[in-house]
Amino acid sequence: MTIRSATLEDSPQVREIAIATGLFDADSWPEVASVMSESVEAVQTDHVWIVLETGGAVIGAAYYAPEPFAHRMWNMYFLGVLPGHQGSGAGRALVAHVEQVLREKGELVLIIETSGLESFEATRTFYVRNGYDEEARIRDFYGPGDNKVVFWKSLQTTGDVPTV
Repeated sequence: MTIRSATLEDSPQVREIAIATGLFDADSWPEVASVMSESVEAVQTDHVWIVLETGGAVIGAAYYAPEPFAHRMWNMYFLGVLPGHQGSGAGRALVAHVEQVLREKGELVLIIETSGLESFEATRTFYVRNGYDEEARIRDFYGPGDNKVVFWKSLQTTGDVPTV
């Protein structure tokens, strides 16, 4: 497995990941593609898209950026692995890569948001298994009955809660 910066040429594979995992539907893809394009073309230089390849094929992707108006806190807005490759360690590799990059930059916290729907239970379990704490639930955020669940992890090597 190889993790590298995403390019515009990766957009069709990232779209496939987004739709296959249920993170986004085809109708919302143009907005995601616009965010990806701005990041990849360095319009948003602190917004980062990465992909994970195996055998020359992109099977996973992640997108992370600083949380606006917050102190050294980042948000991983997108994390997906093609369903046929889930459970292979690809998701964990992407998360570990992002965490390491942010630690090396001296950042303090990484948050990840996901759906509270039952169909995302495995996703929420994945985050807990990777050391994230459920920090908040915002009712009906994505729509009626679809809560936003926010996970939090300190990037401090000591495991201490960051201070501001």
